[in-house]
Amino acid sequence: MATQKPTQTGRVGLRDLPPLVRSDVNVLISAQAISTYGSFITRAALPLLAIIGLGINAAEAAALAAVDLVAGALVSQFAGVWIDRLPRKPVLIATDLLRAILLGTIPLAATVFGGVTLPHLIAVSALCGMCATTFDIAERSYFAGLVNSSALRAVLARTLGIRGAAEFFGFGSAGLLVGAFGGPAAIGIDALTYVASALLIGFLRVAEPKLPSVSARASFRRELSDGLKATWSVVIMRPLLISTFVIGLYFGLFRSSYLLFVTNGLGLGPETIGFVIATGGIAALLGGVLTERISKLLGVGRAISVSLVIVGFGLILVPLAPGATAVGITMLIGHQLLSDGFETVWEANQAAIRGRVLPANYQGRANAANDGVGILGRLLGIIVGGLIGSSVAGSGVALLVGGGASIAVGLFVAVSRLGSIQSIAQIPASGDRRRAE
Repeated sequence: MATQKPTQTGRVGLRDLPPLVRSDVNVLISAQAISTYGSFITRAALPLLAIIGLGINAAEAAALAAVDLVAGALVSQFAGVWIDRLPRKPVLIATDLLRAILLGTIPLAATVFGGVTLPHLIAVSALCGMCATTFDIAERSYFAGLVNSSALRAVLARTLGIRGAAEFFGFGSAGLLVGAFGGPAAIGIDALTYVASALLIGFLRVAEPKLPSVSARASFRRELSDGLKATWSVVIMRPLLISTFVIGLYFGLFRSSYLLFVTNGLGLGPETIGFVIATGGIAALLGGVLTERISKLLGVGRAISVSLVIVGFGLILVPLAPGATAVGITMLIGHQLLSDGFETVWEANQAAIRGRVLPANYQGRANAANDGVGILGRLLGIIVGGLIGSSVAGSGVALLVGGGASIAVGLFVAVSRLGSIQSIAQIPASGDRRRAE
């Protein structure tokens, strides 16, 4: 296996990477695009299958919606330790194939037994949530070892942008596939996308960074603790962890309150809602394209701060929408364009900073710590949203809280040390003993 990796220069972008590294980046992005397209089909088909086919009640629907997040939170920190111990390519392939098998049991059960049960769907959702969390941590850690910090943001921005396009087409085709072939068959298509993703990942050729030998490892508990301490000990990382929690809270409140508000409060039909949400995928794609320009124009710290403020402002547009009018729908689309687009700018920058300030053998645990904090924020948001958002007025308040929280953390980042950082290169790298403190 080849061992190319770009030298540490100020150049950024895929065109500046060595050909073999650029090829691997494109392979991994393509694999993720295929599997993400399928996962958004399942995200729509699975609840429809449960609601229409099984007639589940509101509490059961909430449990099905939250189980993947709970499972992801439970596995994230343990996955981070193992990802720092093992080659990441086999982890990526294994989690793809395992998701293909798990999802494949749904059309199999529908064919053999004539249907599926709610416990079956919950188990599949939980295990797939564990696999998805592990894959995401391993993928970001793989990228951090594949390209240097000067190019990492551009690579991550492109990854997030392609994911947004996959979201657009996945959501857009989910209803057609479910209507034409049924929920189990649509989920079976998702299973095939994971097989295709695993096959593509098998073509990765650049050797991964050398990991510590078995004899050099500390205990599992010690490595878990060291990873969390290392992530928090870097002063410049602390505002990022706080912002990750708040963005998680934002999405939890959104997830528990948005559909109730736009359906019962604004009176929108499913076709209009689907169109509005799909525009978020295009916004994420545009955000990925523009991340480098925005970050260079504003500076890294200010780009993160401004992005968080705009993300929050975008959500506040939703409860202010006057109804199912042209102005109201325009405001809902404005939320998707602003929030999804600038969330990509925030995420690419903060992931690139993690890749720079922490060494390769800490990337799994650093990404796991970030994911764990974000998932806990989402769970809290779902709980809070459920408590205050059970009515139309309450759901509007929940959305205002989510938007206000994002604006507040953006202002906090602006006055922190991170807010004054102009470029990724300005941040001391993992080899610097100061470690950005």
